[in-house]
Amino acid sequence: MSSLNIADHEWQRDAFTVSTDRARLDFDWIHQQLTEKSYWAKDQSRVKTERAFAGSLAFGVYHQHQQIGFARLVTDYTRFGWLCDVMIDENWRGHGLGSWLASCVRAHPELATVHRWMLSTNDAHLLYQRLGWRVVQDANKLMEFPPS
Repeated sequence: MSSLNIADHEWQRDAFTVSTDRARLDFDWIHQQLTEKSYWAKDQSRVKTERAFAGSLAFGVYHQHQQIGFARLVTDYTRFGWLCDVMIDENWRGHGLGSWLASCVRAHPELATVHRWMLSTNDAHLLYQRLGWRVVQDANKLMEFPPS
């Protein structure tokens, strides 16, 4: 089986760009944001950060040429997508960039057949609900294998 060749895509809004071009990702900055600003990846190593992005469809948010946000989608490009690691630099919050980023992920043309979209959040339910996401009503169907 061959690997997927997914073309890079970009979205523009004023002086901001969302891009899936991996060459533009600043992994020093991404890793710093995840380990210093997130509640879910405080102890994550740089190797694990890079591995997580390598196994995902990665999105960067840029103001001119400076990276100010990111997200990744774990997906099979056919049926399922798990949105995770959505972050906007604290200095750029309040401009609608997180909402725009999440909308760009959903609008990616290679994901048109994905019908099961999921995410997990401790603190951004209202943000995602405004974008059409909803809390899983029948959570008894969901299962997890607990981390060791």
